[in-house]
Amino acid sequence: METITDIRQLSELGEDSIHIWGVHVPDMLGQLKDFHALLSAREQEKAGRFRRNMDRESSISARGALRVLLSGYTGIPASEIHFCYSKNGKPHLSDSDVDFNVSHSGDWVVLAFGRNRNIGVDVEKIKPKMDVMSIASRYFTDEEIDFIETAKDRHTMFFQLWARKEAYVKACGSTLFTELGTFSVPLGERAKKDGWFFHRLEAGSKYAAAVVTDRELASVPCYDFGGWKWDS
Repeated sequence: METITDIRQLSELGEDSIHIWGVHVPDMLGQLKDFHALLSAREQEKAGRFRRNMDRESSISARGALRVLLSGYTGIPASEIHFCYSKNGKPHLSDSDVDFNVSHSGDWVVLAFGRNRNIGVDVEKIKPKMDVMSIASRYFTDEEIDFIETAKDRHTMFFQLWARKEAYVKACGSTLFTELGTFSVPLGERAKKDGWFFHRLEAGSKYAAAVVTDRELASVPCYDFGGWKWDS
């Protein structure tokens, strides 16, 4: 993951690529006040409803980083970005060709940005004590269950598949979550199925992550948000 200290150092966000950003929430704690000031009243209210500090911190970091990065890609001041929402609650910009998606789990927030494409991204903290087979029996196909049962590490395989399923559902912008067991997702670093492109994201040994989109990609560069400074 490349560290960027200024949005001007980024390569252009062309239509043939998706930019991935990782935000390590513990590194953002000293900047939460600045993030919070950028948020809309709706976003501040939503963050305030979380009872656990870590959930509130993740929410503020995710939405704050999203606004800062969208400002860099669109030129709109971060605090003036206005989100529109689909019927299923997926946010988008009405006056820009920049598409995006956000996910957070554990200590990490992952954001994906592209142009003129549908995007879904998901990150999952791997939970080695979870009874993954009972969950898989409800939400996974027979083919996917076989992948898990024959894997060297069942938990890692489960969460890699789960991240792909979540990313696909988010890319579709649908309510397919209720039908997770009716479709399979492909494995591999890069894979294609039914016109959708699945990409595994490197997330270390404790997390699984994936991005899904509806148009072919030439590159998926990954950046670390932690070292970036911005004017608040």
